[in-house]
Amino acid sequence: MRRKQVRLRKAAQARQYRRKLDRAREDPHLLFVERAALADAVAVERSGAGTRGLAGFWRGEDFYRIRRVAEVRREADAVYYRVITDRGSFDLRRIRQMDPWTLRPIVAWELTAELDAIEVTRPF
Repeated sequence: MRRKQVRLRKAAQARQYRRKLDRAREDPHLLFVERAALADAVAVERSGAGTRGLAGFWRGEDFYRIRRVAEVRREADAVYYRVITDRGSFDLRRIRQMDPWTLRPIVAWELTAELDAIEVTRPF
């Protein structure tokens, strides 16, 4: 009985690996080039209750819908998100600061860069 379970588990892992590899072959590899450095405050909207995804952000009167989060980088003071929207590619920064009066954390979002996304073909 034990050998059969191990065999089934290995087969499931092989199927998952094949699916990931197929997705990687289908998706283009993106190279990001910074077009302009920014320091704009934005309002970010989350995608539903209990999910960690981002739906989009408001920059002035315009709403930018996030289609894909390409990369997430965490540092000691901030979390950086490289996102692809319906109007281009951007770098977002999420900062947690302490309010000096209440000593509660305040979350602020900043638009740090406007990017150009260039598709690079994969060799395999």
